[in-house]
Amino acid sequence: MNKNKLIGLLVFGCAMNTQVSVAESTLSTSIVSAEAYLSSHANELGFSESDMADAQVLSSYVTKHNGMRHIVFRQYVNGIEVNQADVQINLDKNNQLINVHSQFIDGAASKSNSLDINIAADEAILLAAQYLNITTSMPSYRMTDVVGLNQSAEFAGQGISKQSIPVKLVYQVDANKLPVLTWDMQIVEGQNWWNIQVDVKTGKIIGQSNWSAHASYDVIPFPNESPATNGFQLETEVDPHDLTASPFGWHDTNGTAGAEFTDTRGNNVFAQDDLDGNNSGGSRPDGGVALEFDYPWNPAVNPDEEQNLDAAIVNLFYWNNIIHDVMYQYGFDEAAGNFQENNYGNAGNASDAVNADAQDGSGTNNASFGTPPDGGNPRMQMFYFNAPPGLFVTAPLSIEGQYTAGGASFGAAYTQAGISGVVELVDDGLDTGSDGCTALSGFTPGSVALIDRGACEFGLKVLNAENAGAIAAIVVNNAGDGVISMGGGDNGDSVGITALMVGQSDGDLIKAELANDVNVELKKIGIDRDSDLDNGIIIHEYGHGISNRLTGGPGAASCLQNSEQMGEGWSDFFTLVMTAVPGDTGEQLRPIGTYAGNNTSGIRTFPYTTSMVENQHTFISVADAIQIDDSISPHLVGSVWAEMLWEVYWLLVDEYGYDADLYNGTGGNNLALQLVIDGLKIQQCSPGFVNGRDAILQADQVNNAGANQCEIWTAFAKRGLGEGASSGSNFSLDDEVESFVVPVAACVDSDLIFEDGFE
Repeated sequence: MNKNKLIGLLVFGCAMNTQVSVAESTLSTSIVSAEAYLSSHANELGFSESDMADAQVLSSYVTKHNGMRHIVFRQYVNGIEVNQADVQINLDKNNQLINVHSQFIDGAASKSNSLDINIAADEAILLAAQYLNITTSMPSYRMTDVVGLNQSAEFAGQGISKQSIPVKLVYQVDANKLPVLTWDMQIVEGQNWWNIQVDVKTGKIIGQSNWSAHASYDVIPFPNESPATNGFQLETEVDPHDLTASPFGWHDTNGTAGAEFTDTRGNNVFAQDDLDGNNSGGSRPDGGVALEFDYPWNPAVNPDEEQNLDAAIVNLFYWNNIIHDVMYQYGFDEAAGNFQENNYGNAGNASDAVNADAQDGSGTNNASFGTPPDGGNPRMQMFYFNAPPGLFVTAPLSIEGQYTAGGASFGAAYTQAGISGVVELVDDGLDTGSDGCTALSGFTPGSVALIDRGACEFGLKVLNAENAGAIAAIVVNNAGDGVISMGGGDNGDSVGITALMVGQSDGDLIKAELANDVNVELKKIGIDRDSDLDNGIIIHEYGHGISNRLTGGPGAASCLQNSEQMGEGWSDFFTLVMTAVPGDTGEQLRPIGTYAGNNTSGIRTFPYTTSMVENQHTFISVADAIQIDDSISPHLVGSVWAEMLWEVYWLLVDEYGYDADLYNGTGGNNLALQLVIDGLKIQQCSPGFVNGRDAILQADQVNNAGANQCEIWTAFAKRGLGEGASSGSNFSLDDEVESFVVPVAACVDSDLIFEDGFE
């Protein structure tokens, strides 16, 4: 029988009604009662009664505020302890069983090797020093007498350890789960406090752990959204793992003390480069046995120069773990389908840590997160963001200068050398011939194509120009002077020339001078940026994994495919919450993707804010996500939803305050995140906005007895999702019905219901 499952059955079967002892409530009585209980239930717990008979109390204490008793027994064989072979039993103040956790080895005495010793203690110390790369030739001398069956003694540090070296015999569990007799010792060197076990027969190192547990990472730390918010510098974070979510640290996979990896792999994420874009994994920076990831980053050079790639991978590893640990507190845990190699005996499917690929070579100016059902490894792909393009008119003199330009996520990359040529307006011979939506006629090969926006996808326009011999393309906006980053659509992957966009007025200016031979240069301004350093984008992508695993349950992976689904919105919301800081206000402008996109306005239509002037989105704005070719922009749909959640967030912060402790805080920000996570869990598959709103309202009923119905309704109603609003079909857009009505009952004070009803 699976021991972990058995423990789970025991806990749930006994926690409510198993009386371990009804006698006195002293700790000593609790220990006696616990020992009797464990002996009588040994077989159920996966060990024998004789294993318990030789056990000794390792620790015991009482928690003052609730009276809980915590008792740990350690297994002994031949009077010698078995390292980390413990059984922990927790009792309430009435000695009633809460739970039991066992790591005892069944029949340890019969599985252990003999007591014959081939390697003396001083020789074992030398072997351990060599293993730790400590240079010494002299063995340590014994400072104290040998005491007890475990032959414990103290040896001089003597160039090996900063303090004396305690040594004793212990049984250490090896890779085959067998107890092996070893010399257990402690060596302190540098900032490390090593606990090492050396096989007394072979001299092999059987176990190693660092009690200092000081893994450190040079990163753009939580809660900074990007380098722009902390002065473009890495900061050292020491031991940032959360003991609840990652009890054995970030580099563990086996559930026992000590790191299995010294590079950017661990239980929650495997982070590496994928420069060739083939998902096979690449290099990983190594922190050594001390787990010190101190790779420098130079923001003044491109992402692939100097040691920037290593620094980026470390930041990617760090943030995947931070998000894992934070979201664990809100219920995105093993049972809910989170991402872990080892679920440490908890429910859910394991073996699904995130594969996080830094500087992925399969794309640019974007990022992605693929989420299979629980038990399958998701993949995060983080791409280069190209430096912004620049359009420089070099002739005629009357319009010379630099023009504001928007980039493209397809076609050839911009270079600092640039591409130069004479501009020619395209003509496809149909209707508005300058839109370039069909094959061009009469175009001069070697020219730079000038194309009007509209009627077809950007990728098709530029491909038609390339097929006619254009060396580059300039798309003129037909909807104002703003510029956007152009998507390639169905044909983008086939484009091999550089393209950019200019505003309508600038385009008209160029058109007016075409008879005078307009010479232009298209080139990159500045350096590329790495989305691995844009923490907001990392959070956003990880957020897709959260919303996909929670909507419809962890066994589903296709519940967010409908037109009105809000996946992009939840991801933006998670970014906003995890990068909020004390002093923020609701009306403050919070754009997304400013660092990677090299654009202070961000990559959304509006910045997030409670100001209706600065962000004008309401429910029916989702119809604007319908593109000319009838495709849907999920980012626009999502940005409307995220704005609504941001309104909820700020009304709750206004009511309960802001708590900077996102792990265990009790502020309105904590409450908002909890409601959103729980709403994801209880909403239907293929949800629309109304379903999402109702799930959050229901979560508040369950969590808080509906204490926040007024705030939640008020926030949604402000953006058109009030009482009576309708999504129409969740599988289409432009059939939504807005309502700005807050239900009367939602904001009625129950104490005042009868105030005017009686004399």
